[in-house]
Amino acid sequence: MTQEEQIVFLNSTVKCKLGASSIHGIGVFALFDIPKGQKLYCFPDPKIEWVNIPYGSLNKLLPEIKELVLERWPSIVNGSHFLSPNEMAWLVTFMNHSENPNYSLDTDSATRDIKRGEEVTEDYRKMINCEKIYPWLKL
Repeated sequence: MTQEEQIVFLNSTVKCKLGASSIHGIGVFALFDIPKGQKLYCFPDPKIEWVNIPYGSLNKLLPEIKELVLERWPSIVNGSHFLSPNEMAWLVTFMNHSENPNYSLDTDSATRDIKRGEEVTEDYRKMINCEKIYPWLKL
C-alpha cells in the first residue's frame, strides 16, 4: 500500500483502544461514536502488514490514532515501521462480558450505537462451553 492508502486504512479501521475498565481490569473502549452495524476491527486480520508512514506525515492520521501510534511506537520519530494499533493488541482478547453487549464477535461489529469512550462488550454466553471457563455466568 502507498503511504496515502495506509493513512486511509488506519483512519478507517482503528476504532477502539484499551483502557482501565470498571467491569474488570482492562477493557476495550470506543475512540469515536460508532453506529450500529459498523465494523469495529477488534478481531485481527490474518494478514498483518507493517505500516511505513514517516513521522512528518502522522498529522494526516486522526489525532486519536496518531496518539496511539506514538504511544506504542515512539521509534517512529527515527523512521521505524509500525503495526496498526489493531494488530498490536488483539482487542477482542481484552473485551469484557455484558448481558447487554454492544459488540458481536460473529460480525466484528456494533450491535447498537456505541458512544465515544464507552466500553465495548460482548456476551460470553454465546461461546460454546462458556460455563467451563466462566462458571459465574448466568446461563
